[in-house]
Amino acid sequence: MKPFRSAVIGCGVISKNHISALQNSEAAQLAAVCDIDPERAAAAGERAGVPFYTDYRRMIEKEQLDAVHVCLPHCLHAEAAVWAMEHGLWALSEKPMDASLTAARRMAEVSERTGMRLGVIFQNRYNPGSVMARELILSGRAGKVISLNGVVCWHRDDPYYRQAWRAAYATAGGGVLINQAIHTLDLIRWLSCSEVVSVRATASHHGPTHAEVEDTAEGFLTFASGATGLFWFTINDSLDREVEVTVRCENCEIRLVGSAATAVFSDGTVLESGRDTRPSVSAKACYGNSHSIQIEEFYTDPDGARVREGVAQALKTQELLAEIFRSAARFNPAVPEMR
Repeated sequence: MKPFRSAVIGCGVISKNHISALQNSEAAQLAAVCDIDPERAAAAGERAGVPFYTDYRRMIEKEQLDAVHVCLPHCLHAEAAVWAMEHGLWALSEKPMDASLTAARRMAEVSERTGMRLGVIFQNRYNPGSVMARELILSGRAGKVISLNGVVCWHRDDPYYRQAWRAAYATAGGGVLINQAIHTLDLIRWLSCSEVVSVRATASHHGPTHAEVEDTAEGFLTFASGATGLFWFTINDSLDREVEVTVRCENCEIRLVGSAATAVFSDGTVLESGRDTRPSVSAKACYGNSHSIQIEEFYTDPDGARVREGVAQALKTQELLAEIFRSAARFNPAVPEMR
């Protein structure tokens, strides 16, 4: 079977992970890149040895593509993915699905209507620690999930927000919640193996940056299973600390730190996943190395069932974000509700 001809739309920091994965894939090949900034598009194209464009519609028309990877500002994810799917291409979007819940739901609807495969990157689900934790919970070995908590303590400064789209709710959809800690929220929800039934949260801007979006958030979740969830996120630290997620179960406590996990059982048994030791291709260590695993699955999943389940999970995380913003807006009028 011939490899898929794929292109990357958006040549910012995260595109490096996608370009590298495509260059090392047996199922797909990088055929072109696109960015609205001509210099950035040219530089990415020259590094990768492929044609470059500044208009993804023209690129799709000219390059006879099979799929696109959407690495654009959040508010443009749905627009590009929908246009591609409606023109007969598969679309793989970076997280979040979009800055808007309405747009995220449209992405899923268009995929179903057109029959074109849609994927959403949540690479941390593929980390060794996440895989071990999920398997222990689903197998029943861990016992019933009692509580979950997640902590993200990172550093982002004014230079990071100089790209205007990151600083504004209209274009980014939020700050620490949707841009940095969305992976941690996704893992808390995913590892609960249950549906969120209530949310109480706050979100504020405490730090010195001039961004509009929230830089700190905390909240309390209740799940249909009876489990509870706590989270605390900030980008006001002086450095990026490793993300921590703890899952307390009837038979053990599972602690995820970075890409690894340790499960300590009540009988003294200890299980460790180990860290991801593959050479990193990420521009930032916090991205991890699991993009390549999810990207390969996007192309090789025989009937698309795992990819569709991934999208369903991504939409649930987007819906959880919307509930968190709705709750936070009651406490802080400066926080808008997600459209």
